[in-house]
Amino acid sequence: MTEAFVKATNELDEEDFQLLYGRWDPLEPGQVADLLSAFAGRWWIAGGRAARVGAPERHHDDTDVAVSGGHLEELRAIMAGWHLWEANSGSLRPLLPGTPITGSCEQLWARRNAQEPWQLDILLDRSEAEWVFKHDARVRVPWERALHTVDGIPYLRPEIALLHKSHLNRPKDRADLAAAQLDPDSRDWLVRMLEMLGRDSWLRLMRQ
Repeated sequence: MTEAFVKATNELDEEDFQLLYGRWDPLEPGQVADLLSAFAGRWWIAGGRAARVGAPERHHDDTDVAVSGGHLEELRAIMAGWHLWEANSGSLRPLLPGTPITGSCEQLWARRNAQEPWQLDILLDRSEAEWVFKHDARVRVPWERALHTVDGIPYLRPEIALLHKSHLNRPKDRADLAAAQLDPDSRDWLVRMLEMLGRDSWLRLMRQ
């Protein structure tokens, strides 16, 4: 989930979270690829699944899927059989057909209907010519370097997924860092970015 929603809900344990928002049963990356096979915009798997590509798996509460925000209406058309909800600063609001999205919203949750679990956490990425880190626009990466394809599925590269996670610094984020399979160039890039952003606690973890 995005940082804004995590901050608003991080006091809830899993049981209380599900009582308030409902349960999750996330799609697997292959199922996401099938769902978005006709989507013409750029999309990719992000979050913990991206950070752990090639590493031992863990349980994932959700599946983070980033899409180009400029293709939102096409996404809504492809997912016309789904219920999309805005997840914005700790609040959920149904994105009803024909209703414009709130300008500040960067995240959607998707489920079939109220009797079904949430299955997708959709992140609206505003990057255009290149991938831009939303927390600091100095961090920019060409798309061909930001994404890679594994088993036919596009993923955010692990070092970039981990840079996102360094801001949250939860136990599972640190576990993802420890498990990540980073080549020397990817590791060096992550260290440089952490140094630039002043993420000292993660720098210490990487240097242990």
